[in-house]
Amino acid sequence: MRRPIVAALAMAAVLSATACGSPDPIEVAAPASPLPAAEIRGTAVLRAENLPQVGAVVVDGGGYTLYRFDRDSARPPKSTCLEDCWMKWPPVIDTGDLRLEGIDQGLVGSVVRPDSTRQVTIGGWPVYRYAGDAAPGETKGHGVGNTWFAVTPQGRKATGSTG
Repeated sequence: MRRPIVAALAMAAVLSATACGSPDPIEVAAPASPLPAAEIRGTAVLRAENLPQVGAVVVDGGGYTLYRFDRDSARPPKSTCLEDCWMKWPPVIDTGDLRLEGIDQGLVGSVVRPDSTRQVTIGGWPVYRYAGDAAPGETKGHGVGNTWFAVTPQGRKATGSTG
């Protein structure tokens, strides 16, 4: 008896979501399933690193470049990368245990996402990884759509070209 009710509720959610078109797909409701996230279980490391292509930026514990999105906001912090966006740009999830190297603790915080996870912010800006960066130190996400940029330890956009 429980299975048909769950199926009916799932179908109702799908139908109501598709019946309501939205002119701005970034503002749609959060998915029912958890987000794929650039999350490290246990202590997560964020560190400042100087990359030849873009200068001083923030990387995660694996050395992968972190990014900020111009459609987000820093004051107040708000993440607008939802739905299909987070498949290419996984949010960096706050595990509650961050170790910072070369980054001012006062600039690091978090924002609650629509799915109730907490996303790391730097200088108020929500931060992400880029799925297109296949190796540590790559900056292929820098400049994508002229809205994605490697993030500096101060939360600013990095300068330089992609790498």
